[in-house]
Amino acid sequence: MDAKSRGFTDVLYLDAVHKTYLEEASSCNLFIVKDGVVATPATVGTILPGITRKSVIELARDRGYQVEERLVSIDDLIGADEVFCTGTAVVVAPVSSVTYHGQRYEFRTGHDTLSQTLHTTLTSIQMGLAEDKKGWTVAID
Repeated sequence: MDAKSRGFTDVLYLDAVHKTYLEEASSCNLFIVKDGVVATPATVGTILPGITRKSVIELARDRGYQVEERLVSIDDLIGADEVFCTGTAVVVAPVSSVTYHGQRYEFRTGHDTLSQTLHTTLTSIQMGLAEDKKGWTVAID
């Protein structure tokens, strides 16, 4: 039975060797937040180094967050305070819950989360509503 028929909106892919470490979701990169530290799977092997991922890492560091690009285990995921995905289509999207071995794990979402702050900051830069101090945008006449 596939994930969609079971009521899930997406799947998380694990590493092919150990089947213990997170890689990414079907169309986006994954981030977890625990005790104010942001972690995302390192872009080695099969993980794509997304442009939005790179932008979010920079913006989080600019806000004073420690960002770790490393192996992220299933235990790291289920113990996280907040989980979010990044990608061209989703920009920054919160993950409200993950089900693993029949157990549902819920994460913080809402206006006072890092994912919401990063989404607002990045989309404001993209739409020209906030100053682009990074040189990410180009005006076209």
